[in-house]
Amino acid sequence: MNWLILLYFIELGYSPFYNSLNVLPNTYEQILNENVYYIEFDAEVILLDYIFIGGAFKTFIQPNNRDYDFFPIENNYLFKTGLRYKKLEAGFRHLYIHPGLSSGVVSQGQSFGAYEEFYIRISSEF
Repeated sequence: MNWLILLYFIELGYSPFYNSLNVLPNTYEQILNENVYYIEFDAEVILLDYIFIGGAFKTFIQPNNRDYDFFPIENNYLFKTGLRYKKLEAGFRHLYIHPGLSSGVVSQGQSFGAYEEFYIRISSEF
């Protein structure tokens, strides 16, 4: 029996077509942000082989061609916890989505808000 295990993941990615809803005063404008990249960091602690607690942070970024740098357009935050036993997992997740604030635009992300999930997952190996 392991009493403590630490897992972590780093992911880099690219989304060629990323739709967003930009909210300006009294105006809703949907634009297509092309060439959007993202970076995600996910970590999890497993206690006594069965209990897990973790979280993730994902940031979508877009190149700024004028200054040759990047600016964030959306941040996603995830908290997760639960129990795993063999092929059965029961848990709780909380996801919070926050748009980036840049270039004078109030909201450049796809959406913003939060939600919670209670779930049961059955997994299998092939």
